[in-house]
Amino acid sequence: MSIIHIESAENRPWQSAPVQPCTDEELLTLTGETRQTVLGFGGCFNELGWEALSLLSGDDRRAVLDDFFGDSLNLTSGRLPIGANDFSLEWYSCDETPDDLALDHFNIDRDRKYTIPFIREALKRCPQLHLFASPWSPPTWMKTHRAYNYGTMRMEPAVLDAYARYFVKFVQAYAGEGIEIAQIHVQNEPVADQKFPSCVWTGEKLRVFIRDYIGPAFRDAGLSTELWLGTINAPFTDYRGFMDVNFQEFFDGMVNTVLADPEARRYLTGVGLQWGGKHVLEPLEAAYPEMRVMQTESECGNGLNEWEQAEYIFTLMWQYFRHGAERYTYWNLALQDGGISTWGWKQNSLITVNPDSRTYRFQPEYYLMKHFSHFIQPGARFRPLRGHWASSALAFENPDGAIVLCACNGVGYERTLSFRCERGAFSCAIAPHTFHTFVLR
Repeated sequence: MSIIHIESAENRPWQSAPVQPCTDEELLTLTGETRQTVLGFGGCFNELGWEALSLLSGDDRRAVLDDFFGDSLNLTSGRLPIGANDFSLEWYSCDETPDDLALDHFNIDRDRKYTIPFIREALKRCPQLHLFASPWSPPTWMKTHRAYNYGTMRMEPAVLDAYARYFVKFVQAYAGEGIEIAQIHVQNEPVADQKFPSCVWTGEKLRVFIRDYIGPAFRDAGLSTELWLGTINAPFTDYRGFMDVNFQEFFDGMVNTVLADPEARRYLTGVGLQWGGKHVLEPLEAAYPEMRVMQTESECGNGLNEWEQAEYIFTLMWQYFRHGAERYTYWNLALQDGGISTWGWKQNSLITVNPDSRTYRFQPEYYLMKHFSHFIQPGARFRPLRGHWASSALAFENPDGAIVLCACNGVGYERTLSFRCERGAFSCAIAPHTFHTFVLR
């Protein structure tokens, strides 16, 4: 048996650490079950991220991209917006010619300046990169409120037909650039009525659009691109932890309304969840075990990039993988210091770039992601745990048989972790507020 042990703390972000013989104190073991296949980890190709990376020297930019999509962070998937999102430089869509139902003016010209160069750099380093795309807003002329923010979809047959073909054209346009879009998630955050690009949908409207328009359009175009119900972002809780709506009412009104319709469901491969969508994981797993599940956007913090936020993100990863997620997607890969968006929202990122010195810095959530993505190989299987540490640890079995154990001690005192599995056993003192990864071969 051999064991690799990596530890991260706020002031010691990545270091090798020793282990001791197993003492059976606070013993943690595998349950014997083998669950979902884990397909990888990723982030989003945002315009502000590419702008931040463009401030770096050529050597530094290449070093960061080598790290992200090479053997260090080992990101193997990525998300991209269809039109503007909240971390674009400005408003835009792929067709802003009013009432262009024939989509004669559809184009991805803007993407060729920002998104596509970013993706191509990733593909150089990770040719098998898996991409999924979603719109934050349709073209403004397709909405009841003719603006990128707020408003809803015009539920007129001619408009819905044009919007379905808009997605088809997007996938085909990227294919023309040599970039395969593996998945389309129909709407980013369909219950978010926000000042940045957004569009509100009900479950009934999504069911109609998926069943009668976009599903048949993808089928008739012969696309292999999967359609996903996503990205579901509710129900929310307030600062006291109370739901903002009746939980069952939301699940029935949004998720069940779509998935309980067999004609809509047959076009869907899975469900993408983020933010408040984490509360949907358990009933979704129980009601629709045949649907694949992925996490589509990690919660983004406040631009301070504090260690405490990284510890919180670990709890999200724990929740998603425990309930069947096959991918975990970070949000902003890179931002300038302060992490402020075009619309005034400060967020975290894996690295930050100082625009004056043109230097970059790895942030805490980079190291958290690396504890998982560096060691867990695409095709690994999730292995449930039992024992005192089971609420603070996750285990995976790589295709080569190695067991990867990721643990977080988020409390203010030292604990002892003792782990035993078919690959071996060990004990380790786990310092307060640290991340740990153990690889047992």
